[in-house]
Amino acid sequence: MKVLILHFRSPRTRADGDRRATADVTDSAGTDGVSLEIMKRQALLETMGHQVAICSAYDWADLPVPALEFDRQDVMVMMGNLFGRGITDFADEAELERAFGRAVAELKRELGDGISALAPDMLFVHNMLSLPVHPVATVSLTELLADLRLPCVAIHHDVLSEGAYKFTATCSFAQSLLDGYFPPKMPTLSHWTINTRNQRALSARGVRAAIIHDTMDFHHQLDAPDHARIRGELRAKHGIGKSDVVLFVGARIVPNKQIELAAHLAAVLQDLRRDMVGKALYHGEVFTQESRIVLVLVGRPERAFADYRESLSALLDALKVDWLYVGDEVLPLRVAEEGFYALYPDMYTMADFVLYPSGWEGFGNQLLEAFAAGLPVAVFEYPVFREDIAPKGVRVISLGDAVLEDSDPAGLVRVPAEVLSRAAQKMVTLLTDQKERENVTHHNIDVGKRYFSFDVLRSHLSESVRWASAFAA
Repeated sequence: MKVLILHFRSPRTRADGDRRATADVTDSAGTDGVSLEIMKRQALLETMGHQVAICSAYDWADLPVPALEFDRQDVMVMMGNLFGRGITDFADEAELERAFGRAVAELKRELGDGISALAPDMLFVHNMLSLPVHPVATVSLTELLADLRLPCVAIHHDVLSEGAYKFTATCSFAQSLLDGYFPPKMPTLSHWTINTRNQRALSARGVRAAIIHDTMDFHHQLDAPDHARIRGELRAKHGIGKSDVVLFVGARIVPNKQIELAAHLAAVLQDLRRDMVGKALYHGEVFTQESRIVLVLVGRPERAFADYRESLSALLDALKVDWLYVGDEVLPLRVAEEGFYALYPDMYTMADFVLYPSGWEGFGNQLLEAFAAGLPVAVFEYPVFREDIAPKGVRVISLGDAVLEDSDPAGLVRVPAEVLSRAAQKMVTLLTDQKERENVTHHNIDVGKRYFSFDVLRSHLSESVRWASAFAA
């Protein structure tokens, strides 16, 4: 079967050099959670014998459509007038609606020509039909789906009533878009989502969706020689010693990830370094007076949240945290000749501990990556973690599930000092007690194999293809 996967952004999944890597280092460059899930689906579908193409804004996609990028000036203007402070760039609602219609017609033509040329048998669409960050793209695609009547599996990672995104319509036309297109309802659509909160929210909108959680390949890790080689390369490149402790944050640098909590936790752990001096770390190296605790930020920022990145940098410096940012070296796939490493598993080899302080996640891709990499994790217990992941029995160090009511002067969130202190003390144990660390990490890998493995994803893909085949017949 010929499958086309669509999303605003996509991972670079091939290193053959015939496509330029032009994604800006100030966007996710295909390292966001949705793009990473697309990469897994493509790989598994191809091993199942299907022909797979990708459509996104990036020029490394099989069908590149630059107008699908949501972080563009024209899209931001449209968003501001639909869901911002009001209609400020158009004379009135009628003019806004006419401009929207022209933009839809133009993108629908370009997208339709590309889809017709590829002639897929079915589509997988990620987030484009559920999250109104680029409503012109959503309406264009919805109209195409109605015209083409192709079976489409819609994966809703984020939905209107959940998560970090809030949309308030400026006018009746904007409200009609929210009501009619997120997601649309048509017989050619099979709806899926990634957590139970989304499932309930979609049900309230009259949409029946099945659940497919994020997944990882928990059955295969880097072998020991490759792990040691890449760890050595990356640590040497960034001046990190063998006995230094690396605290790793793989999430993108955007406000809902609450990376400021990682900064505070790193500062508290730094105050406890005396408890580690002279002790052997879990890998045998001795933590000395000269050993450092280094916070490494690996996730990319987003242009729309430049102020957040600046506030975070100022906080890290004010706390005197030893930190570095390496996100501009990261792609979903290792491209050694261009100086890029894969987010997973390559970058995780640097780490001794993963910090996951996010206040909201649709699921938690980087959390699964940490488990699969055999690393312990400190987690802020965001809602989906509490409801969909924690009940499976994973073992983590908790950063609580609530921030203080008052943020700091820069608007950054905080948690109680005693929460950070307890977490840091438990981190010291898992950094210096090899047996206890292995108990935790091996247990989490076993849980991952049971609930979040590629076997789960493969079953979902098989079911989706069977549905599409039956629909086409």
